[in-house]
Amino acid sequence: MLAFLRFLLGTRRHMALLGLAVIAVFLAAALLAPLLYSWPSATLVNLGHALARPSLAFPLGADEMGRDMIARLVWGARMSLIVAGASVGVALLLGLLIGGLCGYYDNRASFITMRAMDAIISFPRILVAIMLITILGPGATSLTLAIAISSVPVFARLFRGPILSLKSRDFVLASRSLGAGDMRLLFRHVMPNISALIIVQGSISLAEAVLIASGLSFLGLGPQPPVPEWGAMIAQSRAHLLSTPHVVLVPGIALFVLVLALNLVGDGLRDFADPKSGHAGPRVAS
Repeated sequence: MLAFLRFLLGTRRHMALLGLAVIAVFLAAALLAPLLYSWPSATLVNLGHALARPSLAFPLGADEMGRDMIARLVWGARMSLIVAGASVGVALLLGLLIGGLCGYYDNRASFITMRAMDAIISFPRILVAIMLITILGPGATSLTLAIAISSVPVFARLFRGPILSLKSRDFVLASRSLGAGDMRLLFRHVMPNISALIIVQGSISLAEAVLIASGLSFLGLGPQPPVPEWGAMIAQSRAHLLSTPHVVLVPGIALFVLVLALNLVGDGLRDFADPKSGHAGPRVAS
């Protein structure tokens, strides 16, 4: 992380730095949500303050149920980041395992497995996620699993190619000649050489996961009310867009800013990790 910060400062990548600062703010809000705003303030109905406009009492106004928009925004950030982070983590782990094994063992089993991955990719990810949630039922856990499973084929295909290429490199052949087994070669010598690719793809996929999670929640397939989630907040308040636009704009702008920040940081990480660039980033071992 320190090396990445030095790279951004040294190359004056102000947009990536701004994105990193925005992500830090959202992470802090998500982690400190229980201390900043109590759970009841984000979930309990208070019709006396329904659709209250921004004021000293409610700096960002209140929703149609009289709930403080800031409290729901903070708890919504917590939900969005947990779902996105967990789903991308699971997808990366499974995708790396499948792609690694299929790349290292280039046999009939790996061929069949990758064709199965191709078949899944042929369906839109959002459709695959909807099908899985329909089977599992709506909720945060189902949403996380649906995004993770629909993302696994993408990661498996992405990681298979580099591993297929690296397994024939001299340093792998030398380790094999010294008696290293297949699993040691794969996990100790080959996979560490695509760590930059893993980090970059993980950061970019977080933005996609946040968008997919919000889209599914907008359709009612995510956490159920009164749990705050940005996509669900937009769906529940869209009828008031013309009369009290703040109830839709607040979660919508938060979603836009977070996804933009994740993409900016992902672009910065890509430049930092690209071995063909002229910058001092991590390089694939030769």
